[in-house]
Amino acid sequence: MRVRALAGGGPVARFPRGVIRAWRILGTVGALLVAVRTAAGPDGAAILALAEQVRSPELDYAVDFRLDVTDPDSLWKERSASYTMIARGKDRSLVLMREPEAFHPGVLLIADGLYWLLLPRSSRPIQLSPRQVLGGDVAHGDLARGNLVAHYAPRLDGEEQVGGEACFRLELERRSALGMYARIRAWVAKAGYRPRQFEFYGETGALLKVATYDDYRAGPIGLRSMRIEIRDPERPAQRSTLTFSDLRPIDASGLPLDRHGLAAFRDAALAKLAEDGVQVEAEELVARVASAALPRNAPAPGASSSGTGAAGTGDRGD
Repeated sequence: MRVRALAGGGPVARFPRGVIRAWRILGTVGALLVAVRTAAGPDGAAILALAEQVRSPELDYAVDFRLDVTDPDSLWKERSASYTMIARGKDRSLVLMREPEAFHPGVLLIADGLYWLLLPRSSRPIQLSPRQVLGGDVAHGDLARGNLVAHYAPRLDGEEQVGGEACFRLELERRSALGMYARIRAWVAKAGYRPRQFEFYGETGALLKVATYDDYRAGPIGLRSMRIEIRDPERPAQRSTLTFSDLRPIDASGLPLDRHGLAAFRDAALAKLAEDGVQVEAEELVARVASAALPRNAPAPGASSSGTGAAGTGDRGD
């Protein structure tokens, strides 16, 4: 916290941007709790908004995760992959591929409901079609990061037990072209508004997948599910599991999280690999990209300067 004096007045406190943002989020959560508790009946929109603060908060953070897929009917039977995700707010995520090593350091951008992929040796990113997203592992990213409040209209459809826990049951109807699924059914625990189970339906009304959220833990950015299990009703023997670890806050405010900035992340990760023979950590990757994006003679990240700071890059996906 900084303190400055106003001319002719007393000192005025100036708080870091992260503290102010956290206060705003706490204020929003408090208002939503009041809406749920004081309305004539529980409000579907308020319940969904509270659940989304748990599932995908409006914060900047980094997290490592692993995807394990078991499919006895396939030739490979089992396979695994590992990633690191850097999230900015609810609508921007960069995923760095780590394993298998052949895909490192490919990067995936999820921006405003669109998906862009840049492979290690590609000259430019490609946009993934909805069919490619739904049919591949990348669809699992939507289970952790899709903006349901922005793209779906919720309606409270009753109450039901899930795993012995009392839950609200919500019906979510797509209201935006950026919604990946035509319809979602969501079960949200009454205690803490924790997402417990989601069902995702396609254009024909068929159930495409069921996601279960569990292993909730309190950490540096609040309570989060550290494991998501995904089942395909058409292939009951197949299981996909997302396991998260090392969830931590990170400053992603000035990063070029658009398709034009993907090469900067990929090239910074390649440079680290060439220099030290090891994969880059999220914090160093952010520092390298932010430093490269600074104009000449600008102060290094974290350095103090007089006057106002430089504005970050815009938030448009293109």
